[in-house]
Amino acid sequence: MTSTPLLSVKNLTIAFDTPVVNGVSLEVFPGKTTAIVGESGSGKTITSMAVLGLLPKTAIVTSGKIEGALKIGTDISIIFQDPMSSLNPSMRVGQQVAEPLLIHSKLDKNSARQQVEKLFEEVELPINSFEKYPHELSGGQKQRVMIALALALNPKVLIADEPTTALDVTVQKTILDLLSRIQGQRNLGILFISHDLDVVSQFADDVIVMKTGNIVESGSAKDIFNAPKHPYTKELINSKPHRTGSASHSKEVLIEGKNLALEYPIEKDWLGRTSKVFTAVKNVSVTINKGERVGLVGESGSGKSSLGKLLMGLESCTSGCIIWKGLPVDLRAFRKVAQPVFQDPFSALNPRMTVGAALTEAISGLKTPQELMEEVGLSPDDINKYPGEFSGGQRQRIVLARALAVEPEFIILDESVAALDLRIQAEILKLLCQIQESRGLAFLFISHDLSVIEAVCDRILIMKNGEIVERGLTEQIFANPENSYTKRLLNSRPGAYF
Repeated sequence: MTSTPLLSVKNLTIAFDTPVVNGVSLEVFPGKTTAIVGESGSGKTITSMAVLGLLPKTAIVTSGKIEGALKIGTDISIIFQDPMSSLNPSMRVGQQVAEPLLIHSKLDKNSARQQVEKLFEEVELPINSFEKYPHELSGGQKQRVMIALALALNPKVLIADEPTTALDVTVQKTILDLLSRIQGQRNLGILFISHDLDVVSQFADDVIVMKTGNIVESGSAKDIFNAPKHPYTKELINSKPHRTGSASHSKEVLIEGKNLALEYPIEKDWLGRTSKVFTAVKNVSVTINKGERVGLVGESGSGKSSLGKLLMGLESCTSGCIIWKGLPVDLRAFRKVAQPVFQDPFSALNPRMTVGAALTEAISGLKTPQELMEEVGLSPDDINKYPGEFSGGQRQRIVLARALAVEPEFIILDESVAALDLRIQAEILKLLCQIQESRGLAFLFISHDLSVIEAVCDRILIMKNGEIVERGLTEQIFANPENSYTKRLLNSRPGAYF
């Protein structure tokens, strides 16, 4: 490569009590993307924080140097993973993007507003977004605000730290397309941090693979993905979820939702009567057989989580009914045979309660806490530990063990592996299938990740705007989708086409 790098990191070593980054070197060039990939704890994010000068006080740079785009905001800026936690909820988004222009570019309010409106146009946001608060925008729109904020002072280098992880597949594609277009127009150098190998393979020019603070392999994206050399790189690439057999093909209906509707009041008149409602689920009917694995797919706001709550008895139907084994559901008894497993295991566990105590509290079956821990692939000796002493993947296993403690027949998993690294995700999915087969459980797996659904589920329901728009066997849906919305979802996967 003949051009001069915008950013050069040479032999960077960072330590807390012990080294967490060891001799890392990388370069970012104009108009090119360098990606750092690795699992949680690999050192990829703390490397980017060192580039920005945002290391915690307890972190020490023991060796190495960083050259190039060093002035934060004007020369280098960052897009974080979660825009909701990065934006001020009490401040209009236009004002938040205008703030650095007022402070650093010394623009007056009118000029700053005009500049923000140009930025919003560049990131394909409606001009009227200036006056809106973060909660009034969708996830994709909030991420576009974060991109506009990062571009406000015209940086040369952009660090994107997991910028699409929390987004639906269709929104993810539009954000990546937007970043590519802006990169070309501005000749930006991008340092892209991610554990999503599909995204990196499509977006990056060069790839650095990190493990426990060390670079184990680096090279062009083409070479890394087509001919990986290091065993760890091969392991990461091969960790994409794969089909692990089929569930039972029993024709015995376990649970049925008939003509389900769920409405939320959003406006009331002066007498307190509901004058306007939002319909989250619209006249949906669904059946799940004994021992069956069913996937429920849709974008944010499609109604899939609301439908899951109705089937779990966590929301009351506005109309329609739930049938369990041929009879109207008795919610009190139903809670013992149907269990949820949510996305964030840390918030689902009491941080002040040992995992053994959490499992004992839930147990109504025959297995002890030690046996439950062993069933989900954890050491029985860990029952005296607290949730904070476990990794994210281990905590998800604990939450699953707690769900299994009541000997359920039906489990709803709502984005239960979305926050996990790809390799850990594959391990959890394999475990879920093993437990499902050994216990004869029925699953409803709610997700926007199509590769997860394809690997786990026998049958798929596609949901949009509160309605099921397509349903069928997994192989049928992926090979020959009929609905235009299903085709759009499938086409949004990196490298996919129909």
